[in-house]
Amino acid sequence: MDHVSALRAFNRDYTVKLGLLDRSYLDSGLTLSQVRVLQEVGFAGEEGALARDIALRIGADEGYLSRILSGFVAKGWVCRAADPEDGRRKRLWLIVAGQTAFAPLEAASRASMEALLAPVTEAGRDRICAALSEVQTRLNATPTEITVRGLESGDLGWVVEAHGRLYARDEGYNLEFEGLVAGILADFIAHPKPMDRAFIAVDALGQRLGCTFVVEDVPGIARLRLVLLEPQARGQGLGRRLLDMALDHARAQGCHKMVLWTHESHRAACEMYAKAGFTLVSSEPAQAFGTQVVDQVWEKELLS
Repeated sequence: MDHVSALRAFNRDYTVKLGLLDRSYLDSGLTLSQVRVLQEVGFAGEEGALARDIALRIGADEGYLSRILSGFVAKGWVCRAADPEDGRRKRLWLIVAGQTAFAPLEAASRASMEALLAPVTEAGRDRICAALSEVQTRLNATPTEITVRGLESGDLGWVVEAHGRLYARDEGYNLEFEGLVAGILADFIAHPKPMDRAFIAVDALGQRLGCTFVVEDVPGIARLRLVLLEPQARGQGLGRRLLDMALDHARAQGCHKMVLWTHESHRAACEMYAKAGFTLVSSEPAQAFGTQVVDQVWEKELLS
């Protein structure tokens, strides 16, 4: 199932579970839109709410919203008064009758959610809340700059897992490749050299999106290792950003050359290396990781 179909299926299921298709939401005699507007005014408390702010929050047409609010005013639930800070604007408050109508709606809404969560363990509820928080953050997110940081706890496990997962899926590599990656990282930690450096790219939520490592190959020569991007981070220039940071680090350490080993099938990466000024110095067929590969060595002079 593709991403859009999965989201639509979830929506279809939960509009029914939450009673959103009922003619009278929560047996209130009100539509879902009316209940939501009443909630927005009620949640504003003593400060009061502005109609324009409500329209923006719930994505409602201002004319449609005005008709709902006028109905509440006619019922004696809501009052309009001049904004103390700007008399040109009208603020909205629930008055006693509106609070009387609002209170059982809130109680019924909480009760329906409690019933939905009742069969779920405490740990399961925590996971649901964390997942919902991530969904809300991601779907409401505006584009943010991806951060590149150094190595932190948990990163090594992700690097091994991501390499194993993505190369098995995309290249058909077996567990030998995952073992190779684990060995490289074990050596990186057990035998660090002053110039060795890890670059980990993360998003605003701290989710890891990509990585690369620079290690000393021999004195004066840096080796680029373990370049990887998660699928959702590709095509945005992040790979080139990580590569440029690795090159800058190697130059700052006084290296005159950078070398790397890859496979011909990694065409996007090879194209990136070529554009960055790397030269292909060897290309040989081999049998590795349970499949046929073409080993490639690329290098780039760093000091002109």
